Amino acid sequence: MLKTDFHLHAHEDWYDHYHITYTAKDLILLAEKKEFDVLALTFHNRVYFPNSLRSYAKKHGILLIPGAEVRIHGKDVLLANVTEKDILKLRDLEDLDKIKDHALITAPHPYFVLGPCLKGLLEKHIKRFHAIEFGHFYAKPVLSPFLRFIDGNRKAVKMAKKYKKPLLGTSDAHRKYDFGRTFSWVNADKDKDSILEAIKKRKVTVHSKPLPMHDFVRRALSLIMRERIIPYIKRIDNHMPDISEDPHYRRR
Repeated sequence: MLKTDFHLHAHEDWYDHYHITYTAKDLILLAEKKEFDVLALTFHNRVYFPNSLRSYAKKHGILLIPGAEVRIHGKDVLLANVTEKDILKLRDLEDLDKIKDHALITAPHPYFVLGPCLKGLLEKHIKRFHAIEFGHFYAKPVLSPFLRFIDGNRKAVKMAKKYKKPLLGTSDAHRKYDFGRTFSWVNADKDKDSILEAIKKRKVTVHSKPLPMHDFVRRALSLIMRERIIPYIKRIDNHMPDISEDPHYRRR
């Protein structure tokens, strides 16, 4: 069984660099310490997969798989085993069909209250997705009947069962304390094709622990800080465009 995380951000992320202090190499060292086997760096609208980083990961016992979290019509889609050329093909959710045969396509945090979540679009396009994310952002009080309406994972689990899709536990790490609490065990050999095929065949088990309440509150405040307060103070335009309109590619 391989210990994996397929949703990770670091300082090199174009849209998160102003508030994430740790680098991709820092994250790899932390993953080694926590005995992870496989990681996918999934930066916003960017495939970050330099040969030097892949070699660095291998040196520390980590298989690195190229990935990205792309925005399509204002909604996030999580991808693994993709190239920059692949993600630049994506203008509509229907375009996921162009990469479906070789990529792993996951619906990230699809039913969370805040953020660019797929919500009803997931069921409409369910055949285009291989997996549904089980997110780390929850605490025990959220699981109570009174607060169940803000438990984004509850509906994700229900949808996965309905359509026989695997749940993929991830950390969506933006802070070091996010990493390692929710992840996935994959029953596969330690090579890319074997891992992706195992996930698609639901040979994956989610490991997840609720955040302690103080970490849940800290994470919520961090989200508000990075999305609203820091950009206002520093006059940062943190609006994230669709991948088809991302100015980083028009500059080339």
